[in-house]
Amino acid sequence: MDRRKWLILSCVSLGTFMSTLDGSIVNISLPKIQQAFGVELATVEWVVVAYLLVVGAVLLPFGRLGEVLTFRRVYLAGFAIFTFASALCGAAPSEVALVAFRVVQGLGAGMLMAMGPAIVARTFGPGERGRALGLNAISVSVGLSLGPALGGLLTDVGSWRAIFLVNIPIGLFAIAWAARILPAEARGRGQSFDVAGAALSSTAVLALLLALIQGQSWGWTSPAIVGLLVAFVVLGSAFLVVEARAVQPMIDLALFRIRAFSAGLASVVIAFTGLFTATFLLPFLLEQGAGYSPLEAGILVTPIPIVTAIVAPFSGTLSDRIGPRLPASLGIAITSLGLLSLTQLPQPFSVADLGLRLGLIGLGQGLFMSPNSSAVLGSVPRARIGTASGTLAQARVDGQALGIAISGAIVAITLPRHAADLAGTGSPAEVAGAALSLAIRDAFVVAALLCAFGVATSLVRGRTPREARDPATALAPPAESGRP
Repeated sequence: MDRRKWLILSCVSLGTFMSTLDGSIVNISLPKIQQAFGVELATVEWVVVAYLLVVGAVLLPFGRLGEVLTFRRVYLAGFAIFTFASALCGAAPSEVALVAFRVVQGLGAGMLMAMGPAIVARTFGPGERGRALGLNAISVSVGLSLGPALGGLLTDVGSWRAIFLVNIPIGLFAIAWAARILPAEARGRGQSFDVAGAALSSTAVLALLLALIQGQSWGWTSPAIVGLLVAFVVLGSAFLVVEARAVQPMIDLALFRIRAFSAGLASVVIAFTGLFTATFLLPFLLEQGAGYSPLEAGILVTPIPIVTAIVAPFSGTLSDRIGPRLPASLGIAITSLGLLSLTQLPQPFSVADLGLRLGLIGLGQGLFMSPNSSAVLGSVPRARIGTASGTLAQARVDGQALGIAISGAIVAITLPRHAADLAGTGSPAEVAGAALSLAIRDAFVVAALLCAFGVATSLVRGRTPREARDPATALAPPAESGRP
């Protein structure tokens, strides 16, 4: 089993890479898609938005579904749906069809993202789980950093359809590999799926994410956004009532009483809010503020995923030895310092000036991700690993949406004030660029302060996960236990 578990990790990493890559590869091809279908930018943006919304809405239900149907079945189904939908996207005859197929693709990606950490947690014990999650984090970083460059290459050499069609051979191989490597599991005895809870949670999350993503463009006080936020509150409240009364709830609310679980989830939301504040605003800073091309800007932000990929395996191994509390807390503190250092970026700045600051953020994220994930997954009972995995993935998506929403709102609010203060100090273009840089700096300050608060949420998790103190509660691999 020792060799087999690393082969299992390779299956999970391949799924993680594909779902992450597909979330980052499409953006660079949007102008070509817009040109091909002759539609407005606001329309073609739904190719990206629809995928993100669906992924975010289904993570919690699919996490629970894995506990009912087995992780293996849901994971293989996710690969099959993702690959089939990729073929449909590549052959889409219209922008409406493409968005619809992206919805299907998001369903498959949601299955992969919800089941991946769960399979790792079921396969690796507490002495190796951090290292395994750290190695899996490499696939996330590679997908994020490779996506824009690969998307541009495929679009230039072939067409925008190639960014979807390339998934077909990779997906077919991945399905065959996973079917061969992932161990058979027995379906949970007496387990049932909470359909009402799944419907309420998905629609509530969908309303929240849509409001956060579109709030800036639609207007935060517009009837649509206000209605979405009200719907989130109503549906979320109904979800809590239904789950409290359900015999087998989709998510056991008692899990949130586990300090390592709830503190870890709060920390990951904060960490990803800070990270996506940087990744969302940096292209604007580099392209509109400093005059770099989109390709140059894409290359300049790669220190974050590259350093994260290098550091994550080591931090995961370290957390296996000393516990996750120290490396995770140190990681989010360094992320805060990295964001704060961006506010001191000289004008004009050199590539080295920027690279060192972004490398600091990558270092913080690399130190944080693996130990925090290991702590969250290791804090729950064995039967709830699927739920914990889906909830952890949900927290990441929520953090991404919050980072975009908060940073976009701050820039929108402060940009006019900075432009007015700088009026007459230079040409209109110079004033606009300087004002944008100052507004983005304000957003970085808020993100740094938020991550500083995240240090506190990370520290309150406790010293070590419960299972690390009691080896008898370690999660045995499913092939050996015969239980789901």
